[in-house]
Amino acid sequence: MKLKYTCFLLIVCSALLIVGCANKVNIKSSESADEYVDVKAAAWAFVKERGWDNSAEDDWQSADVEETIADHRYVLLDKKDEEREVLLVSFKDFENVVTGTPPILVDSNTYEVIGYMPTE
Repeated sequence: MKLKYTCFLLIVCSALLIVGCANKVNIKSSESADEYVDVKAAAWAFVKERGWDNSAEDDWQSADVEETIADHRYVLLDKKDEEREVLLVSFKDFENVVTGTPPILVDSNTYEVIGYMPTE
């Protein structure tokens, strides 16, 4: 009798563990997909304003976003943003372009463009 309860408890705990872990992964991936839409839109508007959109694909929603520190590698619109943690938005370029679209720095709190990485 004790063996039945132990096996039943083991099966139930295993099922809960599998279901619980599977739900966390799905929720996190759907949240992160929508998390940076405003950041990407602000960066894309800046790219279009500067006329740099001729080498980038129009699918700005597929841009890559990562956290970085604004340092000497970037052209900052305001020097007060130096050494701050910001978001770096990189757009996908067409194949075989000589000069690509520069990555754009966006403030993670206000979603305002604060700089960019110069390209050659």
